[in-house]
Amino acid sequence: MFNKLKPRVNIDEFLQYGTDIEVKGRFKDTLAYNHFTTEDQARLKEIVSLLESSTNEMVRIFETYLKELRTEGIENISTASIERYINIFFYEERNEEYVDKIISFFEELRTHHYNIGKLVVAFNQFNFYLITNLLSKKGQNPHKCLQFLEVLQRAINIDQQILIEVFTEKVVEQVSEGIAQLMDKNAEIMFIKGLIQSLEEQNHEIQNASAATEEISASIADVARSATHVSEKTALAVNKAENGTHVISNALDEIVHTRDTFDNIVKNFSQLKGYVSTIEDIVGLINGVADQTNLLALNASIEAARAGEHGKGFAVVANEVRKLAENTVSSVKQVNHNVQNLRAFSTEVSDSINSTSVVIEKATTEAQEALPLLTEIVEIVEEINDNTNSIAAVCEEQAAATDEISNRMASISDLSEDVRELGRNTGSAVYTLSQTIDSFRQNMINNNNILLSTKALLSLSKTDHILWKWRIYNMFLGLETINPNEVTSHNHCRLGKWYFHENTKERCGRFSSYQSLNEPHRRVHEFAKKAAEAYLAQDVEQAEGHLSNLEEASKEVLKCINELLNDLEYEKQLKKSK
Repeated sequence: MFNKLKPRVNIDEFLQYGTDIEVKGRFKDTLAYNHFTTEDQARLKEIVSLLESSTNEMVRIFETYLKELRTEGIENISTASIERYINIFFYEERNEEYVDKIISFFEELRTHHYNIGKLVVAFNQFNFYLITNLLSKKGQNPHKCLQFLEVLQRAINIDQQILIEVFTEKVVEQVSEGIAQLMDKNAEIMFIKGLIQSLEEQNHEIQNASAATEEISASIADVARSATHVSEKTALAVNKAENGTHVISNALDEIVHTRDTFDNIVKNFSQLKGYVSTIEDIVGLINGVADQTNLLALNASIEAARAGEHGKGFAVVANEVRKLAENTVSSVKQVNHNVQNLRAFSTEVSDSINSTSVVIEKATTEAQEALPLLTEIVEIVEEINDNTNSIAAVCEEQAAATDEISNRMASISDLSEDVRELGRNTGSAVYTLSQTIDSFRQNMINNNNILLSTKALLSLSKTDHILWKWRIYNMFLGLETINPNEVTSHNHCRLGKWYFHENTKERCGRFSSYQSLNEPHRRVHEFAKKAAEAYLAQDVEQAEGHLSNLEEASKEVLKCINELLNDLEYEKQLKKSK
């Protein structure tokens, strides 16, 4: 008789799967896995009616368990939140609203930094309290009691599963978002490609400048040699001018000494006047030479100033100085010749010299006045000689300085090459870091059988598209090889599969951010493929253009995803406030 009262365990009942509750999404799988039905919902209400008198005790016990788990320095969850959760647990229908409400409570537990493992223990202890209470209330009816215990266990299992998923998904969301930010920051280092290109251009310009500097150095050395040669010639001209002055001075002395013998000069005065006129012409020529030499000295000073920068032009002035010096020497020779003629003629008219002494005295005086002009010419030529020597010295200094500049340019070229190599190594290191981060991301998702929340999936999708831009970018650096066939359609990537899923359309289709996402997403895949094709065809310029378009489309994709995440979060907060 008593054996009939004992409930019999039917193993098949524990292995049953499925639910008759109409609900969408992942929660339906959760209900089905735990074999939670509408009948179980009804029995939960029966259970709460039995335990209604113990509601306050339930809250107190649950609160006590949570206090024991509290992290030091973190405030405990409120009693009102616990009461609200217990009411939801027993009274709410298992549907989407139920999930939203308990997730809100579980997220509150997470923000209070409760340990997930200990929370599971706390839920089990709470369940054990409910079981104990049920046994005390319904122990006399074992069969009914067993049904209640099964329902209670299923309900607790469902909530524990969702609790673990909430904590796990939040970790995945945070990790995914962190990885997305890391990859985004890594992608910001795309200036390395431009840096390397700039360094290559800079190195080319430095080499050109170095070659030009060497040419300038050679030119300055040539100018220095020319200036030295001019200086030597000018010194020779000074000596000749001084000798000419002495000759003219001696000739004048001879005229003065012989004037007493010219007594009969009157008879031949007109002819003598012609010779004197010749002397006057020579004096005029000497005056002209003095003027020209003076102007030449001015030009030489100007050109000497320029010689410090370019070392050109002085040769022309130096050549003119040489010609003027030669003219001066020629004129002096003519003077000597005329004086000799005058001396011969004086012999012929010696008898008439007394009567013409006054005229000779006057001519002698005028000739003597030319001596200071000749002296001034000598001084100017000496000054030019000094300036030429200075120019030669400056040119030598400039040549030495230019050689030093050339050496420094060579050092800068070597340094630029080192910096360029460092830039390449940095790009390679960043690329390796990105690969490591992505490998961690893939292992975390693919090897742990984690169900992704919408936020986690969108964060991962952001990383996926940042990575495509990053891979194309590294293709230009020679760090990545991309087969254009690897670039799939935007319908088949992680984001595309989620985007075109019916559940996604139903949940997000009303948001403008969702509607705006498809077109830039399509362009990301289109330009990634075109960039890979152009680069493979060695059309780097066109590939660069596609990369630029890819960057713009990628920015739009990230913008739409961020806006969609904000829309979903706003909707979630709106539901909480109701």
